[in-house]
Amino acid sequence: MIERLVGRLARGRIYYGWYIVGVVLAGGIPRVGLNGSFFGIFLKPLSEEFGWTRAEVAMAVTIGTLIAAALGIYLGRVLDRFGPRWMMAGGFAILAGSYFGLALVNSLVGFYLVYSVGRAMMQSATGHTLMYALVSKWFVRRRATAISAATLGGYLGGILLAPVTQGIIDVASWRHAYFFFGVLTVLMAVIPAVLLLRRLPEDLALLPDGDASEPRLPATPIGVEAADTATSIVKEQTSLTLGEALRTPAFYMLTMMVMVTSVGMTGITFHMVPHFTDVGISNTAAAATISLLTVGSMAAVFVWGFLADRIGAKLMLLSALVTLEVGAALIASSTTVFTAYMSSALFGIGMAGYLLLSEVVWADFFGRKHLGSIRGVTMVFQLAGNASGSLIAAYMFDVSGSYDGAFKMILVIYAVSFTVLALARRPLARESASTP
Repeated sequence: MIERLVGRLARGRIYYGWYIVGVVLAGGIPRVGLNGSFFGIFLKPLSEEFGWTRAEVAMAVTIGTLIAAALGIYLGRVLDRFGPRWMMAGGFAILAGSYFGLALVNSLVGFYLVYSVGRAMMQSATGHTLMYALVSKWFVRRRATAISAATLGGYLGGILLAPVTQGIIDVASWRHAYFFFGVLTVLMAVIPAVLLLRRLPEDLALLPDGDASEPRLPATPIGVEAADTATSIVKEQTSLTLGEALRTPAFYMLTMMVMVTSVGMTGITFHMVPHFTDVGISNTAAAATISLLTVGSMAAVFVWGFLADRIGAKLMLLSALVTLEVGAALIASSTTVFTAYMSSALFGIGMAGYLLLSEVVWADFFGRKHLGSIRGVTMVFQLAGNASGSLIAAYMFDVSGSYDGAFKMILVIYAVSFTVLALARRPLARESASTP
């Protein structure tokens, strides 16, 4: 019955890749309960009820992120070879179970166990790295636009669920909030993933972008380096394998870029809400900055995608890193509700550009067919940075009683990330078409 449904949809007027985008979008909504900004909502209630320090609570994030990193290499290969259906559906099911488990924990060890398992699934089997790698397999010419649409789930979740989560905590408890996320995950993520996710358009006798014939090559972006364009036009179907990618300088430079940026990203998003409350902003207003961050991201993501499809993903990604730098600096210096709202919205604009365009750049550099395996390896380093950022910032706060040192470190990190990306060059492909 399910296969008949999929076959009917594949033969319909709407390209099946957009159903894949829809599933990724829907699954992104309940995932936000374990992301960095929502961790800030739960941090103080957990610390106050159990007497845990912020570093002790943040350690659960580090453990879960390291587990996700260990799973990354294996799951990337599973995505390429077997497809996303059962891997991601199973990951969402475990994520839902983790939410239900968090509603029942009563010890630090229990919290570590349950939270880390859910966090690992949120960042690996259902993480945006593999989710957007899946979308990249279905689109070439419209890749940035498709990934832009897929990211909307996380933004909608942030806008709608941040005030809902804070309201549930204020009226009932943080336990009820986690239970709510468990139910939402089953309905919005597990069921759609089982029904609709598939591996490649070719598996359904389709072509990327829904083309009726051989897909056209994307136009050469404005501003791309001479090393990227001096050779003949590369066939998009020619994708570098993991082994070939490992022999290119670009692989290591992009890996370093995503790793250090992840340190800065989680350092901000995990501790933004506690920082604002520490400087005298109310809990409600501080929680609202998550919605503002998400509104900024959602408003900007299609602009980033539109410009990337026309100007070039790498150039726009450099612009996104500059935006993150400025946004982080303003968050660090904010002491009023107005400046907190404005700085978090600006940081959200930069974050939208980074999360979208970093995935597009990986696909542009290395092709789509082996992208899961390549990103699975890089996920190890990306998530190691992710795990480090929140914990380092928490320890620096516990030692000094302030986030000033952590924010200064983050500003340096974004400058390093910008420099590394600027120096990266697209690898030469194994095959090329004739020069027009």
